[in-house]
Order: sequence, then structure tokens, then C-alpha cells
Amino acid sequence: MQYRFLSLLLLLVCLAPCCALADAQDTGYAICFEDFMESADESGKPAILYTAKTTISLNMRSEPDLDSASLGQLAERKTVSIWGYDQDWLFCWDDEVGIYYIRRRNVDTIEPVSEDIAPYGVIPNRFIATTARDTSLRAAAGEDAEEIVPLPEGTRLSMWLIEDGWAVVPYKRLVGYVYAGDLAELTPVAPDVSYAQEDDVIAAFTTFYSTKTTELNIGRMENLRVGCEYIDKTYQAGESFDFNAIAGPYRKSRGYMPSPVLIDGTTVAGYGGGTCQVSTTLYNALLQLPDGITILWRRPHGPGGANYAPHGVDAAVGSEKKNINLEFRNDFDFPIYLDSTVQNGVLCICIRKGTK
Repeated sequence: MQYRFLSLLLLLVCLAPCCALADAQDTGYAICFEDFMESADESGKPAILYTAKTTISLNMRSEPDLDSASLGQLAERKTVSIWGYDQDWLFCWDDEVGIYYIRRRNVDTIEPVSEDIAPYGVIPNRFIATTARDTSLRAAAGEDAEEIVPLPEGTRLSMWLIEDGWAVVPYKRLVGYVYAGDLAELTPVAPDVSYAQEDDVIAAFTTFYSTKTTELNIGRMENLRVGCEYIDKTYQAGESFDFNAIAGPYRKSRGYMPSPVLIDGTTVAGYGGGTCQVSTTLYNALLQLPDGITILWRRPHGPGGANYAPHGVDAAVGSEKKNINLEFRNDFDFPIYLDSTVQNGVLCICIRKGTK
């Protein structure tokens, strides 16, 4: 599946819904729609990538907007055909209706239609950069747009692409925008792993966290840092990674602090809260390397997922239960190493190519 944004303007004019979503939160729809529509055949039907089952009965929306017109009803446990997605919406196809939209959170049992399909949820981050000065992540591409979060000088983050002078950055289940003129050390993620050089970034992903100075959140921020410190190392060709074995056990003696822990959708206090955000950020970077990384085990947090990542791509960890873990194997013929930063409310994990 290709993710380059080629010119399909005539096709988009004919097929895209009249999506007047100026007042809606930006989920990255316009970018993702254009990207996935590259697969459309001459009749305008996009290639189906996945199937899934609905978890509730719901409306087939004419636009990625809950207030848009209903094109019909879907019963609970109905199989749907998915041809694309953005941070919060699934782009679906029905032979009678055509294109319609449902929320990512309203499906499960997601399966690719063939073995050569990229893992579900992948939206490649093609650049990394650091902020050259104090700036902001904004809700739209414009200096007057609402500030989502401040980004102090020196903050590292990854992004989908640079468009019209603005970096498009995944933010929870939305996207935000950073003025490209406020970025330094802008580095492309290697587009082809086989041609990447030593130390080149071959995958990256960013999530955001609260910087509130409450006691439990201070503990959570420290746990993010400690968890990343444990996993940041080199993994040889053929080596398997076990998050709980490497970063755990999540105890005071290992440097962890009390903080909120999300278990089966319920938040409780416990040591090591925040490490699931580390594992989720890593998982989303790993998904961008399907030809060299094999996910051996991964479990989501529960039906709602973790709100710091798009629905369906979170990865829970926890030493109390062995089945709550993230495990993968490096199937490349070269080592990889993890390079994480936790700063100013931004967690960025890069996967770099190592030396044989």
C-alpha cells in the first residue's frame, strides 16, 4: 500500500463528499482520503484493505461527522469493508451505498483481506524534527489557529508530512500543525529500509502526555522517562523483545513511581503508570516496519483503548499478568536500536538502523 500523496484532484472532486468540516476537529481526513484513494479503480471504487465487525448498531455516515446524513443502518456484528482511515474515522465501502464512514471505536475483529496488506492503523511518520524556538501545536495550519499545546524550544517530535509550510503532527485522535519555520534538524525518515545508512531513522511515532504538576502526574511523567530509559538499546537481527522483561517489573526499586494505571478501561493507582504509553508509542513505530518486524504479542487496553493514541493501535503492558505485554522480533538482517525522548509533554520514539 502506498502512502504518497499524488494528484488525484479530478477523481476527488467526483467522489469526495462535500465535506464542510471547517468547524469540526481535524482528524486528518483530507490527507488520508487523498492517500487511500490512490487505490481506486476506473469506476471509482477504492481497494478494500480490511474487514471488521461492528460492536454496536450504528449509522453509515455520508461524511466523517456525526451530524452528517445517514446513508443507512448497520446492525451489531455486521461485517464492514474498510478501504482507509484517518485518526478517528474508518472509510468504508458498500456496493449499494458506495463510500460511507463510521468511527474507529465502533468496530473490532479487524482483519486484512490479504497477507500483503500493511498492518491496520499505519499512517507513516515521514519526518522528525526539533523545535528551534518556543512554538505551538495548532488546531489548523495558520498562526491565528487555536493552540492545542505549547512546544518549548528543543522538543523533538515526528510528523506525517510538511504541507504548505506546516508540519502535520498526529495528536491523540486528531492532527495538529506546527509552523515549519519553527523547526530545526528536520530529518526525513528513510523511505526505503534497504538503502538506509547506519543511524538513519527507519520509523518514528509521537504521542503527547499531560504536564500537570499534580503528584500522580509527576509520577507518570517520571515513569515515561524511566520506561524509555530501559528499552533504549540495540536489538540484534533475530532477537526478540519482551517489554515486561526489559522495562519491568514496575516497582519502586526499579525507579518507578505511583501514578494512574489503565486496566480494562478502568483507571487505578499503581506503580509504573505511564509505561503503557511508552509501549503504545513503540508499537505504532513498529507497525511502520511490517517487512522486518514481527509482532509476537500485543493486547489493547479494552474496548475504549487509550486516548493518547488512535483507537485500535494501543498496546498494554503490565508485569502482573503475563498476557498484558508487547513482544516483537527483529527479522531484519541488521540490528535496530530505539531512541526515545520524553520532554515538554511529547514522547517521541525513533527506530534507527544499527551496524551489522
